Amino acid sequence: MSAETHKTHRAPETLCVHGGEEHHGTNDSLTTEISQGSVFVVPNTDELRKYAEGDSKAYLYSRYANPTVAVAERKIASLEGAESCLVTASGMAAIMSLVLSTCRAGDEIVSMLDLYGGTTHLLQDTISKFGVTTRFVPYNQLCKIEDYFSKKTRLLFLETPTNPTLRCVDIAALAKLGHQKRTCVVVDNTFASPMLQRPLESGADVVVHSATKLLGGHNDVTAGALAGSADWVEPAREMMKQSGGCLDPLAAYLLIRGLKTLGIRVERATENAQEIAQFLESHPKVSRVFYPGLKSNQSHEIAKKQMSGFGTMLSFEHKGGGEGAEKFIDSLQLWYLATSLGGVESTVSYPFLSSHVGLSPEQLEALDVSPATVRLSVGIEHAADLIADLKQALERS
Repeated sequence: MSAETHKTHRAPETLCVHGGEEHHGTNDSLTTEISQGSVFVVPNTDELRKYAEGDSKAYLYSRYANPTVAVAERKIASLEGAESCLVTASGMAAIMSLVLSTCRAGDEIVSMLDLYGGTTHLLQDTISKFGVTTRFVPYNQLCKIEDYFSKKTRLLFLETPTNPTLRCVDIAALAKLGHQKRTCVVVDNTFASPMLQRPLESGADVVVHSATKLLGGHNDVTAGALAGSADWVEPAREMMKQSGGCLDPLAAYLLIRGLKTLGIRVERATENAQEIAQFLESHPKVSRVFYPGLKSNQSHEIAKKQMSGFGTMLSFEHKGGGEGAEKFIDSLQLWYLATSLGGVESTVSYPFLSSHVGLSPEQLEALDVSPATVRLSVGIEHAADLIADLKQALERS
């Protein structure tokens, strides 16, 4: 077995630390250094000519490529089992680069309706200005998703588990259908991370991440990522160069640092989430719990099939409706109210006033989101402390 083959078979926890970085036999810093320069010296005109002809790997300008950014890309590619990876200034920049490189005016996208609210607004309100139409498929209509495709469909966009109701879809089945329709199959893997789910292994072409979340993990970096086949990722890279959504080298450094502990963070937070979900399921002030790790959850079997764990995110409905949900949130003493997720700190979010604000009543109903819905991003604190705070806040609400 060659050294490269051996590396590709290393466990995800090992790849978190070593993927994309190789320091053996060198006198390098053990930590990847920050290449903060925006511009690089070209040694001579021959090298510049090679670059112009596409025959040089030299660095020229950090909007195009940067050594620190490249390490982050290689690390994420190794974790997702991807041929290529592009990191960007945010998750939205990653999606935008992919869509604009895949679709042109007159083309169509088929997407789940169950998406992060920002993605919905991007596809519905922004991409439409470029003449690209998105057909949104409600969750209960996924069995009829084939009816939403046309000869103009270029991209199938999926999210699993979904934000905020943790619905899961069968990636392999939908990827097979998408390929029959000759579309690029994209999966937003933000909620699961490659520690728990690797969509490319189930047939997806591209994985999307808001790397701000679990991949970064410390609430101190904003970044996005695309990983998958070079046939799809490299055109997105060219679009990123043109549109300017590049990742800053310092942000890339923070992302690399966060990725090194991804395995242990996800493991601990997932264990906490399972305990919290079981606690909430039995609480008299909770009407429903959305967590695929519960046997009562509609997505439990799908999640068992394609995930190695049930994740760090969960949501629930407060029996007291919007008033009860808001009183609960305002009574928390350990959990922070914050609109992001995936950090080491446990946070609570109120989708009705944040991620899903501005959606129509019909869309909210289809998404199963209401003023009673509360989303929890579980961190790495001790589970007993987290549950004690939830309990006292529920009692006060």
